[in-house]
Amino acid sequence: MINAKLLRKVFFTFLKISALTLGGGYAMIPVMQWEAKKLNWLTEDEFYKNLSIAQSIPGPIAFNTAIIIGKQVAGILGAFLAGLAIVIPPFLAIVAVASVIKSFSASVYVQGFLNGCYAAVIGLVFNVFYGMLKRQKWDLFRILVVLTGVILLILNSSLLIFVFLGVIGVLYLKGAK
Repeated sequence: MINAKLLRKVFFTFLKISALTLGGGYAMIPVMQWEAKKLNWLTEDEFYKNLSIAQSIPGPIAFNTAIIIGKQVAGILGAFLAGLAIVIPPFLAIVAVASVIKSFSASVYVQGFLNGCYAAVIGLVFNVFYGMLKRQKWDLFRILVVLTGVILLILNSSLLIFVFLGVIGVLYLKGAK
């Protein structure tokens, strides 16, 4: 039997969490835990069990956690409504920002802002990459494996998955010894 009141509560709870939480998916997790506990939907152990399952599934952590909690609380329809509610606020925000940026796209200031954002993202990604490289214990074997992977990808980018898995596998086996 469908409990419409519970389904509405699931939808509006996750909509509120998504709309009012700043900082992305990981910032939503403690709010989800607090709401689930406050509404007596899950015990703390059940929440952490669901969270560990959500982390093992590919995809955004907030979405995964919402659908798992929604399913446990209100079945398949609850999972669907929880997932939909988590997605709606960011979707609308992206559409709103995109429409505003599009209408001002000819502006020199907007172009400068977007170019600055582009440069900042490149810098942030490079910083993470540099930190990973610095922590790695490099030897001749590891350098050759990585260079071989880079050369293979330059020659044929459709091999991305195989090269990635191969490089990770070789480096893992080397580290396991």
